[in-house]
Amino acid sequence: MSALIPIFLLNGIYYAALLFLISAGLTLIFSVARILNLAHGALFMLGAYIASIFLMYNDIRIIILGFVLAPLTIGLVSVAIERGLVKWIYNREQEYQLLLTYGLSLVISDIVRITFGTQPISVTGLVNSMGGVDILGYTFPAYNLVVIVAAVVVGIVLGVFLERTRLGWIIRACSLDSEMSSALGINVNLIFAFTFFLGGLLAGLGGALILPPTVAMPGMDVNALIESFIVIVIGGLGSIRGAFIGSLIVGLIRSFGIYLFPEYELAFLYIIMAAVLLIRPRGLFGKEYRRV
Repeated sequence: MSALIPIFLLNGIYYAALLFLISAGLTLIFSVARILNLAHGALFMLGAYIASIFLMYNDIRIIILGFVLAPLTIGLVSVAIERGLVKWIYNREQEYQLLLTYGLSLVISDIVRITFGTQPISVTGLVNSMGGVDILGYTFPAYNLVVIVAAVVVGIVLGVFLERTRLGWIIRACSLDSEMSSALGINVNLIFAFTFFLGGLLAGLGGALILPPTVAMPGMDVNALIESFIVIVIGGLGSIRGAFIGSLIVGLIRSFGIYLFPEYELAFLYIIMAAVLLIRPRGLFGKEYRRV
């Protein structure tokens, strides 16, 4: 067992890296626009399917193009959703927001089924071509290490962007008080649209990166959305740092849980989430948000 711990750790960190990309986009949209986007998982799935069009080729240039175009496309789709539908219900009760975004998730899922079919799509060529790295006598896929590094880089860039740039300060100001930000001359509607673009970009990137080791298939959005909600409940709604820590907790529990207690692995995640809610209802790093 002790010899397998490094592999379990790396598997957990790899899964946490993918969860972070999805949950960071979800929590960013909530922290700024106060929208709990139930269509986020469907956008993640759509990103995986779009990436599959490019990743089935052996040309590295086309593969890289797929990793770029899939997130950008999902970001633009997310903006279109915000500008076309979501912006009309910002001041409505939260039930309207949940019903709208849930309905959008069903529509996107049906579009995926109609466009790509219902059979799983596998594009493992990239993972196979990159090979593995020997760790204590065990082979760990090199692609998974690349995903971990990519997620860390994205997290650092996102943190620096929000903390050190003027646009990042404006986004944070809108997340704290959108009415005051608007009174100071900030185009809040434009910031909301950009936030949806950034959140969609992260969901699309997560969908593209998860594809090579697994398969794109209908229903993958549901698991991604549920586990992302677990992450942001543990970490705290609206906190990027919370999304990072929550992703690590969920990823490591899943990695060790599948081996140690496979029958109760998912239940254990819910138990930890419930414990966090009992001790700290806003999550580990969450703040108390007031509707503005």
